[in-house]
Amino acid sequence: MKIQTRQSIYSSVAFGVVFIIVSFLVYVLYADKAKSVVYKNLEKTANLVALFHLEEDELNSKEFEKIKTQFEEIVSETSYQLYNESDNIIFGNKNEKIAPPVLQKIREQQSFNFLTATNFCHGIFYEDNQGDFIIITKESKTYLDEQLISLLGILALALIVGLIAVVLLSRWLSRVAYKPISNIIKQVNNFTPTTPGTLIESPNTKDELQELTNTFNRLLERISESFVIQKNFVSYVSHEFRTPLTSMQGNLEVFSLKDRNPKEYEELSQKLVLQIRQLEEILNTLMVVSDLRKNIDLNNQFRIDELIWEIVEKISVHYVNPKIDVIIDILSEDENILTITKDRTQLLMALFNIIENAIKYSEKTVDIRIYKESAYLYLSIRDQGIGIPIEKLANISKPFFRGDNTNRIQGRGIGLSIALRILDKNNIKYEVQSKEGEGTTVIIIFHEP
Repeated sequence: MKIQTRQSIYSSVAFGVVFIIVSFLVYVLYADKAKSVVYKNLEKTANLVALFHLEEDELNSKEFEKIKTQFEEIVSETSYQLYNESDNIIFGNKNEKIAPPVLQKIREQQSFNFLTATNFCHGIFYEDNQGDFIIITKESKTYLDEQLISLLGILALALIVGLIAVVLLSRWLSRVAYKPISNIIKQVNNFTPTTPGTLIESPNTKDELQELTNTFNRLLERISESFVIQKNFVSYVSHEFRTPLTSMQGNLEVFSLKDRNPKEYEELSQKLVLQIRQLEEILNTLMVVSDLRKNIDLNNQFRIDELIWEIVEKISVHYVNPKIDVIIDILSEDENILTITKDRTQLLMALFNIIENAIKYSEKTVDIRIYKESAYLYLSIRDQGIGIPIEKLANISKPFFRGDNTNRIQGRGIGLSIALRILDKNNIKYEVQSKEGEGTTVIIIFHEP
């Protein structure tokens, strides 16, 4: 069942229940009020009958004439009864005699409302110089019953018309209210795996629907990013594994062509060990990228300047005369700030990747500066290379991402993303500043404020 249909049903049921409750209250209150009015009129009539029949001798002719006129206009012979002390009817309708227990109750209470099979009745006890009397006035139930039946008919008709109006109105309102949802559904149905970067147009409703749409768009962005990562991941793995595997296969094939002496076996073993270690390094790199490595506490104390010199030495093995300028701007009394407690292996990998990137993308000197600022240890790695376009700067932490201006330089976009992910995992703050054509600066804060 669609939400619109369910909402229409819920609205109709809610309206019906509320209307029935309100109608019941209206009916009960109206019936009670109508009966109260009837009994008050009967009480006035009873007093008028008493004045007409029992007070003629005490009223002047003018006053009695006025009472007589009212009596003739209001009271009919069948609408009242006047009983004496012996419970005999001396005036009024003599056909329907009231039971003695009721008459006695009227004498006790002075005034009493009661019902018969066909009438509303009101009785009063009246003391006079001629004796004690009971006056009972009556009004037929027929008129009030007809009014109540008419009221029920009006309420029933109003319920039917109201339900029809609510159903039609709720269906119209639901179409208007759920139109943004329908638009979102259409957009989602048009999504295909070949368009992972497509986002849902925000309804701008300033409500939960817009919040849901924005949340879904963020999910789509992550899914789109995953598509790109998966695509580049396969390319990266095939590229990185192919070189050592091809070399190992070629060495073994050539080696198997003829018998070899022990020295040649030793040389082949050493080559294979180096290539296996290369594969292991690639696997370790992939584990860091995918966060598959367990969070084992491997923190230890070491000096950051010693780590930088070790990285410079390793880079010098891979690059001919790399242009690196290391400046340690730390006073002797602050030398203890150089000692940090982190995962040395991971930090070595991160800083190696950052410095290697700076060398690869810059033909000028890479400046590495270690300094103290506001009592915290800072490391700055600045190159004067091609830089990162400002619109691409937000993507640098994504694995396998490469800027458009790096196509001429070999790589798979793995280095900087690994470095930044390692820094995040070790709770080390960093800042990347870059301008296209001028270079990139990575500032690392080891003791965050």
